[in-house]
Amino acid sequence: MSHHAPTPAQLRELSEELGRQLHEHHLTIALAESCTGGLLASILTDIPGSSHYVQGGVVSYSNFAKMHVLGVKQETLERHGAVSPETAQEMAQGARRLLNADVAIAITGIAGPGGGTPEKPVGLVYLHLAAHDVDWGEMHIWPHDRIGNKQASVAAALRLALRYVKERTIRVDPKPPQQHPQQERSVLVEASWRNGSWRPEAVWLEEQRKQVVGVGRQTRMPEGVWLMTVEFGDGSRAELLADPQQGVWRLRRYWPTRHLV
Repeated sequence: MSHHAPTPAQLRELSEELGRQLHEHHLTIALAESCTGGLLASILTDIPGSSHYVQGGVVSYSNFAKMHVLGVKQETLERHGAVSPETAQEMAQGARRLLNADVAIAITGIAGPGGGTPEKPVGLVYLHLAAHDVDWGEMHIWPHDRIGNKQASVAAALRLALRYVKERTIRVDPKPPQQHPQQERSVLVEASWRNGSWRPEAVWLEEQRKQVVGVGRQTRMPEGVWLMTVEFGDGSRAELLADPQQGVWRLRRYWPTRHLV
């Protein structure tokens, strides 16, 4: 651990890098902050164009705000305390749910100079990242003053989000090669909207009804269009775009079943 708190220039550099990654991969982020008091949101929104990926943030400084805005359980706070990995997790999950984001980051801790105990010293901070496919937590004990501890917490949160985006890219981005370029076109999709996501049941391709047996991650792009991958019963897959404003579905890519010969 560095004995020097991150500088504003270093925080901006991290924010710019995370912003590029989020924008490039069409991901949105939500924030739940306690001890940092909105500093993470401020650093992220210092970057021009951040409205493309920052959904919003909640400064849940009090337990009342944690419970009544983010949905942190009272028993979690009573059993583990506001500064705990359990509370950080529920804060992140609540922010992601509340702000309909792909990923959420929560920060709760003791910035100092007072408020510490032998079990929970000044500088103790818990971070949590919540996404549909991961729940990651981190613990840090910073050696700085109040402002330095806040800056160090924000830097750690930015690095945690960057690690998620980069690891997710390695897992998700590789796609089966296409033999021929495909042109985006409108398709008929049987789907419903439930609990904040699309539930495609079937897609009509070449006058054939293809039953959907699996739906991948859904991403809401900046222009309001939803991007998702679906798998059909015959093993083929398609990448679909749902455009609620235009009231249409479009086929972006299609990967037919591969037969071994």
